[in-house]
Amino acid sequence: MSTNIRSSNGVTAPNTPNPKSPSSGKDKEKEKEKEKDKDLDGEFIEGDLNDFNAPEPGSSYRETPLAQHSRSWTAEGKVAEEDNTNFESPVETKEDPTLNIDDSEATKGDLSKTRKYANEDVTSANWALHKKHVFVLSNSGRPIYSRYGDEQQLSTFMASLNTIMFFVESMDDTLRYVCAGEHKFVFLKAGPLYLVCVARTNEPHSHLAHQLHYMHAQIISILTQSSVTKIFKQSAKFDLRKLLGGTDRFLDSLMVSMDHDASMMLDSIHCLRLPSSIRSQVGSILAGVRPNQDLLFSIVMAGHQLVNMSRPRRFALTPQDLHLIMNFVFSSASFRAASESWTPICLPDLDENGFLHMYVCYLSDEICLALISMKLEDFYRLSECKVQIEKELRAGNTAIGSSQGIPPSVSSSVMDGITEALAHQHYSVAEIGIPSLLHFLYKSQSTSQFTTPKFDPPYTTLKERKRLFRLYQAIQVRVKPSGGKPHKVYYHVSQSETVVGWVTSGFELYATFGPLESKPMAIKACNQLLRWIKQEENNLFILNSPVW
Repeated sequence: MSTNIRSSNGVTAPNTPNPKSPSSGKDKEKEKEKEKDKDLDGEFIEGDLNDFNAPEPGSSYRETPLAQHSRSWTAEGKVAEEDNTNFESPVETKEDPTLNIDDSEATKGDLSKTRKYANEDVTSANWALHKKHVFVLSNSGRPIYSRYGDEQQLSTFMASLNTIMFFVESMDDTLRYVCAGEHKFVFLKAGPLYLVCVARTNEPHSHLAHQLHYMHAQIISILTQSSVTKIFKQSAKFDLRKLLGGTDRFLDSLMVSMDHDASMMLDSIHCLRLPSSIRSQVGSILAGVRPNQDLLFSIVMAGHQLVNMSRPRRFALTPQDLHLIMNFVFSSASFRAASESWTPICLPDLDENGFLHMYVCYLSDEICLALISMKLEDFYRLSECKVQIEKELRAGNTAIGSSQGIPPSVSSSVMDGITEALAHQHYSVAEIGIPSLLHFLYKSQSTSQFTTPKFDPPYTTLKERKRLFRLYQAIQVRVKPSGGKPHKVYYHVSQSETVVGWVTSGFELYATFGPLESKPMAIKACNQLLRWIKQEENNLFILNSPVW
């Protein structure tokens, strides 16, 4: 099956002979070269790109462009006009007048917002002042994404980055990073894409490379690896921005999250602190509503945290895939504006070469339900599932205990229980009862889940919180050196604080104390902290998510 990647007006360039074409052999060859160049410039490509859901005979509606990332389904209206690359669906909908795609004003406004630093380039005074730049380009030097500035205006700069990487590759070597004064240049080659981070944040190069891997995974979640490979195999100079247009906000949001979210640093997922009884009820409801075998994952999220999920026994979502889902859902205003949304998504750790299809619905301002299916035509089935799940979440009585620092009360429903837990999600180190403890990060190795308290004094300012986060990054690199033997316990002392890094097969712990804390006392306090986490683990973590 073949498909066409259309030009911006949505019309495939006709493959008709040029009436002015000269008849001589040389001129014909030149004309062929011109046509080839036309393809390389990305105006259109013909080929077998099955991953793009090419149009089938009998198709009767169009999906909104991948640039919009979601389809909002409403009971009235008409199919919206498209002005970008179109991907038609093979689903037959002629007999259903209620199926419509609504490009609402909220969605359009969200896509048309100008990025804060979009007009900057290398000549702008402010451009060089940003502490962390991220660039994505193709291996032919075509600009794809820049965290700050306009990609087209930065094309010369990106071409220089491409030349550097190509030069090193020509010597049969791989460029990892370069230190130049206070700047680190970190490079990642991922298939036909090059990703470069230029930072002066004092972050270890391994953490910057880790962030580039996340950025690449976010791009793959939009297009799939096989599609990206096929595109650049057919046309090395193809402008990938035509397929990624409007998705900058997902990449921008991901970079912001990685600058402060310790769960991404630790390759773990942050679970909402929730009474175990409520979490179990959520899991039972999700597991009890399954229309067919094609529904793979049912996920309830609240405020960028995982509440619970159900999944097939043979498949599991990695922390990276869950972070991509959360970033995808919570960083788009169009999902919040629409009552229901239906979008393709690729989960790279599960299968980087294929799309799944995700139904998204906000049950409240911060509580979201995501249902992920293998079938494109499952929208209506999943919509019915959502109605049943929401009905059960809003029914019944759920007692919320006070053992977690949440005021004891009786909620009228599971939803109320989640809402109340979300309002009290940030616990203090004072609850733990260790006077010398200032802050900590804890990851369970068996579940890849993470917990941390809120920031208390002296970490009340953004500057202090950022400094502590950078310190955690530096200590993690020392505790778990790349290619070296990890240290079981690492003890760091400075003028501001004492930090103990402790890594075992069961947990990864980074605990912060005052600068005068002795090593024996710090170890004793860590053991107290571990006992408290053990007592609270049913409320802090998902220990028994339902599987089938």
